[in-house]
Amino acid sequence: MINHVIRAKWKMAAPMWPKILFNIWNGIVVCAAVFLLDCFEMTQAVIHGDVLTPYPLGFHGSPHSRRYVRDCQPVAYGNSTIQSHNSHGVGAAHVTLPIATTKQFMDSSLYFRTSFGHLTIVNDPLRTLSVLEPLGIGGCSLGLRVRVTRSAKQKRCLVAMNAGFFNTHTGGCYGNVVSDGRLVENAHGVQNAHFGIRADGSLVFGYLSELDVLDQENPFVQLVGGVGWLLRDGESYIEESKKVECKNSEETGTVESFFNVVAARTAIGSDSEGRVILAHVDGKSDSLGVSLEEFAQLLKRNGVMNAINLDGGGSSTYVINGTVVSYATDECDDRVYRCQREVSTILCVHEPDCNPPDCSGHGECVMGECRCRGYWQSPRCDRLDCGLRNCSGNGVCTGAGCQCNIGYQPPDCIQLCGAGSHGRDCRSVCRCEHGGDCHPVTGECSCLPGYTGTRCEEICPYGYHGPECRETCKCEDEVCACHHITGLCTFDSNDATYGGLWKAGQCLANRALNSQNLVPSKTFFQDPYAVGFVLATAIALASLMCNVALLCYRCTCRVTSRPLPRVCPTVRSRKYEMIQQQDLDFEETESSV
Repeated sequence: MINHVIRAKWKMAAPMWPKILFNIWNGIVVCAAVFLLDCFEMTQAVIHGDVLTPYPLGFHGSPHSRRYVRDCQPVAYGNSTIQSHNSHGVGAAHVTLPIATTKQFMDSSLYFRTSFGHLTIVNDPLRTLSVLEPLGIGGCSLGLRVRVTRSAKQKRCLVAMNAGFFNTHTGGCYGNVVSDGRLVENAHGVQNAHFGIRADGSLVFGYLSELDVLDQENPFVQLVGGVGWLLRDGESYIEESKKVECKNSEETGTVESFFNVVAARTAIGSDSEGRVILAHVDGKSDSLGVSLEEFAQLLKRNGVMNAINLDGGGSSTYVINGTVVSYATDECDDRVYRCQREVSTILCVHEPDCNPPDCSGHGECVMGECRCRGYWQSPRCDRLDCGLRNCSGNGVCTGAGCQCNIGYQPPDCIQLCGAGSHGRDCRSVCRCEHGGDCHPVTGECSCLPGYTGTRCEEICPYGYHGPECRETCKCEDEVCACHHITGLCTFDSNDATYGGLWKAGQCLANRALNSQNLVPSKTFFQDPYAVGFVLATAIALASLMCNVALLCYRCTCRVTSRPLPRVCPTVRSRKYEMIQQQDLDFEETESSV
């Protein structure tokens, strides 16, 4: 009975298994579809971003050895895998101006297409061209990516463009990188086309070994890697470069497709005069731009002798004086406008650097020459020079000039502070009185003879005179004072110094006489009353004598009717007659009485 029940249940459950398996299958298909859709969207995003990289994700560089490169190149080049020649301006005292000349071109030599771009000719590249990391030192090791306009601010670049390839996911820099003499990345001998400038000013194009990169006898001061050697000694080197830098697969297809795809391109090269050429062509992958062969021919028509291809596609960015002049192909975040792509290394054309760049902190770098401030000298502004006397051993030379020792006069510290001043740079004023002078260092007053005190404000103490008041008075009366300067025991009561002392002495003497009821002995002529009496007496006597004489005169004239000529010389004068008549009248009056 039980067995029949089990069989019945089994017969009822059997039809359910196909449905379960079908549902599982449907789930797998749906998940796969979703996964593929996500992958398709990611792929669309990569293509939409116009990424043009020569190797698969996580890989970069040719798999071939240096020997393979040497063996596969034309016999005409021998064993050398590089092309090197002197750069423009090496050994010149000054940089040739203008530093850079940029021109915009429109090339219609291509079939059914016209290419637009820019060419910049750089003079004296040893001093005016640099490879810069993103945002400065350490940018490559940190995997940073920034826009060209931002990186160009590091050296105020006149012209800047993107340079080396980088990992589109991690941001790491590819190839060998040397920036201003610093080894940033070592590719350990990976054979890709490179451009570099050595310390002696020579320009280097081609495939380098690790020994070449690490050479210290003539080290690289600038070095950046690309993919594809475009021109070698004035001729196209595309086919040879394909053989050297080939890889089984790339993000944009095979090696052939990477070299042949039409896209935006950037390159660096040089002309016959050793000037560096920066080149850029606008475009968009698979629709606008040029292939590497077309790019090489375009550069050749513009006088370029050697050139390598750098990162292109959406990375291709050209900036002049901080303004983007190239056509950006990446969409901005708003999906409306086109924006620059964030890249790794850039090439920067700038004013010549000074050595050191900051002029030792004591000057300003102008066109490669340090203009020192103050008294800093030498090309590096690291040596002080305060003139032939160099502070005369009485001071220290500083950037602002001689800092004289206390008590010496600037600017050359030869002379001590003049009269009336002392201290640092003779800025302090002496406060010595009565003609005293102060010490140029300490400011201590040196008094003239007869004066004392910290500021020479006092005369010598009573009984002393002379320099520093050390000499004692030699007067006969030892109680009396002498002159504080000359030491003389007699002096004028009008003397400005001793006038008060003289009056005080007189006052004290009078007080002493009055207190003892003594009358000071005076001469006759010292008493004003006596003098007045004498004068009045003299006047009275003179008047009396005059009256007596007049009386005698009149009496003499009356006695004689005929006065003697000597006594009355004017008898016959009218006046005498009048007097005689008066006398006769007087006599008649008396007789009548």
